[in-house]
Parts: sequence; C-alpha cells; structure tokens
Amino acid sequence: MEIPAGAEDAQEQGKRRSMKSFDNTWEEIHATQEWGQYPSESVIRFVARNYYQRNRAEVKILDFGCGGGSHTWYLAREGFDTYAFDGSPSAIDRVNKKLEAEGLRADVRVRDALELDYEDGVFDCVIDSAVVYANTYENIIAMYQKIYNLLKPGGKLFSISFTTGTTGFGSGEEIEQHTFCDITEGSLSGRGTTHFFEEGELRGILTRIGFREIVVDQIRFTDRGSVVEQFLVQGEK
Repeated sequence: MEIPAGAEDAQEQGKRRSMKSFDNTWEEIHATQEWGQYPSESVIRFVARNYYQRNRAEVKILDFGCGGGSHTWYLAREGFDTYAFDGSPSAIDRVNKKLEAEGLRADVRVRDALELDYEDGVFDCVIDSAVVYANTYENIIAMYQKIYNLLKPGGKLFSISFTTGTTGFGSGEEIEQHTFCDITEGSLSGRGTTHFFEEGELRGILTRIGFREIVVDQIRFTDRGSVVEQFLVQGEK
C-alpha cells in the first residue's frame, strides 16, 4: 500500500493542532465488559529483553492507551516508573482500583491520545498494545508522531497492530483505504474503527516520522475460527 499523498502534511498537522482520537465505543466496552486482565506475552518479552537488566525505578515507561490496565499493572509490579492513560473514564477507574488493591503506584490519567499533557522527551519507552490502529489514517500518523516526541533520544517504541490478513478486513464500512468501521466479522467486530496495515505502509510511516532501527515481526493465530494476524513493531528515536 502506498502512503497516501499528503501524509507529510497530516504529520505536520499532528504536531501543530489538537485532534480527538478516542472513539466512545471503547467507553461502552470498558463500562460493560471486563477483559484483558493479564499482559500479553509479546509485551512481556519486549520489556524483559530491553529493560530487566536496568535500574527499573529509573526506567520511565508509558502505557499508551492502557484500557483495563493489564500492562500498567505488570509494569508497576515489575518496579518500573509507570505512566498510563486512556480516553475511557471507566477503564481508568478500573486501573486505579487494580493498582490500589495491590499497593502499586503509577501515574494514571484520563486523556485523549492526541491531547496529552506529558512533557516531550521524557520517556524511555512507549508501549502501544493495539491502540493506535483503532483510528483514521490521519490520526494514526499524528499519534505515532506524538509518541516520537514523547520519547527520549534513544527511547523505544513497541507497537502492536493488525494486518490485512486479519478476519474482518473488507467487512463493514470502508471509510478510507484499509480503514473500516462497523466490522461484521472476526474478533474486531464491534470494536469501532480499525485500520489494517501492510508492512511497507507501517515502515514508511515510522521512517518518515524519524524512527530508526525499525524491526517488524509478525504473529498469526486463530480465535474461534477467525484469523488474527498482528505486526509487532519496534523502533528507536
């Protein structure tokens, strides 16, 4: 997939102006469903390989769109300087209760991903566990730019997204190339807006923003007969 004309303009707009990215579908989900209690193996592996040998209290990690807080809980429990946000008040309430029950500490906020109030250049790592993908192409570029700005020089991004090989691609309403809402098939149905990536497209976005040492891994599994195919992306500022 070619990066659409005007992608650089969208990137610049993401730097200059405030944009809303949160889909209220996710507030409805977090208010009515309890899911995602435990961190993903992929996130644990990335964090362990890169940060377990460091002084964890000095490693500042942002859980970008924390949802129910499984990764926030994991990072705080492992002793990292943990920060998290989500656009859903119900999700953040659940995260705070989970942390309080175990005597864990983290900076947890209700925020839109494109209206964050953290200082630029402060995080050693930003983890996007399947959050950025759930947006329009313009907002996706702006969010990756936001992440880049938040990282320290040498800081790392770990991002999980869905490929065009995932069940649900092509169903529902296509609102732009490879971006669908009201998906009718697979594990992403009822999950608001979804952008399905191709590898070259994803690499192109991150490269244009300025990320280096980009590594794209891929996993594929079935879930109740549906295919889930994900990109696991690492990049460095």
